Amino acid sequence: MKKIRIIVSVLLLLSLLLSSAAYSPADAKGAAAKQYAPWQFAVISDTQNNSREDSNKECVNEEILELIADDIADIKPDFVLVSGDLVNGWLRNGNTPYHAQYREWKKIMKPVFRKGIKVYAVRGNHDSGPERLALRPLPKHLEPGKKSLSKLKKNFKREIIRKHIPWNGPRREKGLTYTFIHKNARIIGLDQYTDGQHKINQTWMNRQVSKKRKTHLFVFGHEPAFGTDYPDNLSFYKTKRDQFWNSIGRVYFCGHDHYYNRSLIHDSRGNGIWQIINGTGGGKLQKWSGNYKESRRVMCEYHNSDHYGYILVTVDGVKATIEWRALVDISDSEWEVLDSFTYSARGASRK
Repeated sequence: MKKIRIIVSVLLLLSLLLSSAAYSPADAKGAAAKQYAPWQFAVISDTQNNSREDSNKECVNEEILELIADDIADIKPDFVLVSGDLVNGWLRNGNTPYHAQYREWKKIMKPVFRKGIKVYAVRGNHDSGPERLALRPLPKHLEPGKKSLSKLKKNFKREIIRKHIPWNGPRREKGLTYTFIHKNARIIGLDQYTDGQHKINQTWMNRQVSKKRKTHLFVFGHEPAFGTDYPDNLSFYKTKRDQFWNSIGRVYFCGHDHYYNRSLIHDSRGNGIWQIINGTGGGKLQKWSGNYKESRRVMCEYHNSDHYGYILVTVDGVKATIEWRALVDISDSEWEVLDSFTYSARGASRK
């Protein structure tokens, strides 16, 4: 009996540690941390066209994505993260084949690829299929067939998953969910549709953040963890969402909603984590008040529904500066940083 009690106690302790694995940087302090020169990466999301016209054959907002690609190529960051909805996908695609949509996306992104900048993408709802839980059923004429959705997934994998993307995700999510190390940061990209809509594989996530810690942890996926004015996001399953929020570092990049929003949300231990909605890569911009449904918990720090743009992150030792580069004049390709803040292991400050 005594041995059984000891085994049960050990198992309970391990379960508790895994389910509440909050990320704390191990090499953020101390002389043992390896020093790197400041480096950068970009984050874009929702580059689809969203046109209601059947005549739209591109399924990508060519004008906006081309300007974003040129600006990123000029800056030449180390890599680009893409938080889903690259193309119209299954919705309002003018019967353009899926492979043609993704090839058009890659064609527009050529300035980035020519500079040797690696691109890491995850799927959005346009890249995976209709929402089945939180929204009303689709009209029959918009409903894609099962074979159509399997082709969509196949073409996303074939056209968008590059050789450098790790094949280290959960069994059914190879190439769709993954993690990689870059200098003093761990980056985790999450598919939120394979393991059930509005969910991630939390067991896999816990294993990744419990590995050898880096100074920074950056997590990106398509859907917000805390809902805005739409119900189709990770907050559909609040308990699972909170487990996810307890497991990440300081920043979560997402898209889905077509505006820019930065909000501070604490986990169960009181650690401040920023949710940055960055759905400004080309999808039709949406108006929103900035008032979250869970307003008692979410502190909105900056909101902008008026401009397209993308995020540029500069990592300098323990500090990371996150800027939203807004396209303030499309005709003249004029960019301006409209939101910027810096965080470190010792706190965060807005500029």
